[in-house]
Amino acid sequence: MKYLLIFITLILSSVTIADDHKPDRAMFETKMKLDLAELKGPPLLVDLKAKRASRIADLNLLINSGKYEGRALERLSDMREKVVNAELPSQDQINLRHERKIKVMKNRVKMMDRRFRDPRRDQMMRDRERWEHRKQNNKRAKKN
Repeated sequence: MKYLLIFITLILSSVTIADDHKPDRAMFETKMKLDLAELKGPPLLVDLKAKRASRIADLNLLINSGKYEGRALERLSDMREKVVNAELPSQDQINLRHERKIKVMKNRVKMMDRRFRDPRRDQMMRDRERWEHRKQNNKRAKKN
């Protein structure tokens, strides 16, 4: 009985220790999303037109369903008007947005690498905060 209890606690503790890779999992998912975005490339204008038409059809379906009244119905019709009146971007604008999105994702991967890989980061951030606080105090002291 004693050995069975030790064996069970050993198994349970190994399972909890083995699943403690959340930073690595988040890093992998972020890199995977980045790779997918780079491989797919920017969406085409035709795709955006199809999404817009689908969105308008969905909003029309909700408006005509009769389930919504008063303010909710007004909100739905306002959302529909915004979608209808919104201008579609040109393909050049879509490409620029896509490039910016990839750049932001690459920066996020860099930050995740630094945050999860460098154990001195916390100490560096505390030192930086102290330095900025001292700098502010010195500025206030000079004003007085």
